[in-house]
Amino acid sequence: MKKMETDHIKITPEWSQCKEEVWDHVFAKLEDDPRAINITPRKKTVWFYAVASIAAVALLIPFIAFFYTKSEVAERGSHLAVILPDRSKVNLNADSKISYKPLWWFVARDVKLTGEAYFEVEKGSTFNVRSGEYTVSVLGTSFNVFSRADKFNVTCLTGKVNVSDKSGGVILTPNMQALRSDGKLIADIIEDANESVNWKQGKFVFVSVPLQEVIQEIERQYDIEVIRNSTMDYSYSGNFTKTNDPNDVLKIVGSPFGIEFKIK
Repeated sequence: MKKMETDHIKITPEWSQCKEEVWDHVFAKLEDDPRAINITPRKKTVWFYAVASIAAVALLIPFIAFFYTKSEVAERGSHLAVILPDRSKVNLNADSKISYKPLWWFVARDVKLTGEAYFEVEKGSTFNVRSGEYTVSVLGTSFNVFSRADKFNVTCLTGKVNVSDKSGGVILTPNMQALRSDGKLIADIIEDANESVNWKQGKFVFVSVPLQEVIQEIERQYDIEVIRNSTMDYSYSGNFTKTNDPNDVLKIVGSPFGIEFKIK
């Protein structure tokens, strides 16, 4: 059997240009074709940036309003009267401080207190005074809050006051006082709630108050430091006014116990 021979045909294109030149030639025609699609990026107008800026500011304003806080401080030896954004009034006793959010005020009327203050609250949404673990809530009333070290009490002069902490809460009406006893808040009836705010007129009345606390109040009111050279394990009943010389006040307070106080 005779083997068939197959002729292999080799076709060689007759190109006179290299591959790169052919490629450039083809795309040159595309660029010259008037039907070719010309895509031009759209420029952002001034209005676009203006709207974007307004949107950013609109989102930023609530953030600023919520976190912006204003503080008012009555230094030792002074009292301070404060008017809040809704015309509610606060009188700060010596060495006391309040903080609140003026730009957020009509969303939430919240005040943080350290020290002692008397509040006259305008009617409106709930008004909260927060001091440590305690919260005093009212709608429209007047009351005094004392919050120093481990001692806390709230005295209601007008209206109705709710005082609460993690252990529970009590409701106060005029001539009632809330204080902590045996680890919980209790409500007690007092003779005259106005005596709790005598300090506004520079008058200080003490009834069976630990002598140590009396001296601390004198130091706050006169911005002085009192040297104690004797035991302070006494209770004091008496009064003085801030117009008295502090040396005279210390003599009056110390004489019943035979104690001589000196100002540093």
